Amino acid sequence: MTELRPWAARADLGLVFLLGFLLWMLNHPYQGIWHDTRIYGLLAAHWLNPAAYAGDLFFSFGSQGALSLFTPLFGELVRWLGLSRAAWWAVLGGGLLWIGACLGLARTMLGTGFAARFAVLLGAVVVVSYSPNASTFVLGENFATARSWAIPLGVASVAALAAKRQVWSLGLGLAALALHPLHGVWPLALWLLAPMRTPLAVGLALLPVALAAVLGAINLDLPHLRLMTGDWLGFAQGAADIMFKPPLQSRLPEYSGVLMALWLGARRGGEEWRPLYLRLLLLGVGGLGLALLASYAFPLEIVVQGQPWRVMALLIPMAAVAVIDAGRRAWQSSAAGRLVVGVAAVLASMGSNSLPGALCALAAASLMPSDWIVRIEAWLDHRRRLFGGVLAVFALAVVLNVVAGWEIAGSQWLNPWWSGAEWLLGLVAGASWQVAAMLALVLGWLSGGGSAETWRNPLRRAVVIAVLAAIGLATIATLFHWDRRAEYYRIAEACYLDARCPPHPFRQWIAPGNTVFWPERELTVWLELGTASYFGEIQSTGKVFSPGKFYEWQRRQDWVADGTDPRHLCADPLLDWVVLSHSVPGLTAQAVSRNAYLYACATLRAVPPAPTIGAAVQ
Repeated sequence: MTELRPWAARADLGLVFLLGFLLWMLNHPYQGIWHDTRIYGLLAAHWLNPAAYAGDLFFSFGSQGALSLFTPLFGELVRWLGLSRAAWWAVLGGGLLWIGACLGLARTMLGTGFAARFAVLLGAVVVVSYSPNASTFVLGENFATARSWAIPLGVASVAALAAKRQVWSLGLGLAALALHPLHGVWPLALWLLAPMRTPLAVGLALLPVALAAVLGAINLDLPHLRLMTGDWLGFAQGAADIMFKPPLQSRLPEYSGVLMALWLGARRGGEEWRPLYLRLLLLGVGGLGLALLASYAFPLEIVVQGQPWRVMALLIPMAAVAVIDAGRRAWQSSAAGRLVVGVAAVLASMGSNSLPGALCALAAASLMPSDWIVRIEAWLDHRRRLFGGVLAVFALAVVLNVVAGWEIAGSQWLNPWWSGAEWLLGLVAGASWQVAAMLALVLGWLSGGGSAETWRNPLRRAVVIAVLAAIGLATIATLFHWDRRAEYYRIAEACYLDARCPPHPFRQWIAPGNTVFWPERELTVWLELGTASYFGEIQSTGKVFSPGKFYEWQRRQDWVADGTDPRHLCADPLLDWVVLSHSVPGLTAQAVSRNAYLYACATLRAVPPAPTIGAAVQ
């Protein structure tokens, strides 16, 4: 009956993948055109019609979209489907890539048992920020960006590297680089470090830090190699997540926990993977060293713009694998090891604040001589019942805290999946690692670990097939309700960059390529009027990449702050139209639509005395 083994393994694989994707959708509901999707929507619009957006400040000094393959790919998808549907598919595709990458990584490094299933399901439910200060960026974003595809491809590159498929690893790393250079550079750097001897890898990982320190001390007056200064530097330091805030206001403790987890893997993980964990640790030390140097000593343009702290988007999932790997080996080694795993699980249930300290303590303990560890294990083994009882008491003590955490997570959903039972919502769709652990145990029992023996039992085979079908049906049903936008936003976004919708009423007056100022309505200008915006908060994205863009944005901000009267605003010759939510006494609007009043700057300039901007525009 050995011919049943492939089918058993495929059923086990299908169970994990489908359940992982279902959990991913439950924990990452689609939220529509917001956050950075607005920028990627603008980049797609510019790709489809460059002339119409050439005068927009976002493109006047170049844009990061020109460096990403995601721009033409997403742009063509938008041309075909419209922005709303294209973004939906982009996020969904990113979720499938993420679960696939997690599955490949777990199967390669953790095998096919509980540890691998837990790693995949943990990756499905986790919502963790890798930003240095605030929570601007998280793993598994539920809105469309180049990161949606680049980060999973980076993880897949590491999985291929672990499987000793160097060509595939290089190809996946290059694909990640092509989609998002700031993220794709890290799996490629790991690919370069992996075959090197440890001393050479250490030197190469720290070389960029030393080079940046030398360039910072010299301060060459060359673009990208000079130090940021003045208001531009002040903006970068004040932004939420470009440079590190003071240590007590940043995520340095969390970052240290990630590095310690990799160190733990390098010391106590599977022997085959210890060199990989060590190379990942070196990569993190190098990237974090660059980020800290730019934040606290030498703010080199190229380093600040490169945001090397983004290496954490790759290191965080790898750190999770390292901890699970070390925990698996400890569990299999002895009763004392199982006790340590139990303590770690209780600490993890107490909240994320305890994790960095616990990981640092475990990493420090891994440095003890082997004979000490053997003695401690023997000492614990003789007292395992006592310590097991104490651990059980502590575990019971934190149960109420865990349930309360589920209830808090469930109550925070703006548009929840179901009414009532907030603790259940928080457990299943609240980024809870406990649900990943419980479901990993259940799947292991159902599938028998993908063994052929499971499929020899007709009843067990029928149960596995029924569960697989049920998860598949639940996944399909969830897919139809995955879009959790309020109806107002769904309707408003449906016609963004969609040629099948009726044109905006102002399109008969505003020609593509005109520059329009419509306060608080940048998206309408970009995605419905199909032309350049004069000024807005969303437009400020990318100021760190160009001092010219930064200072021009500042000038326009000051100009708009002086007043929104069209006679004042139109003194800037860069502006063609002003749209306000109210009429202006003494002026006749070119058109009125849905409480929006359109004023033509050409008309105002033709009436003497024409408004002038004086010396404000250089």
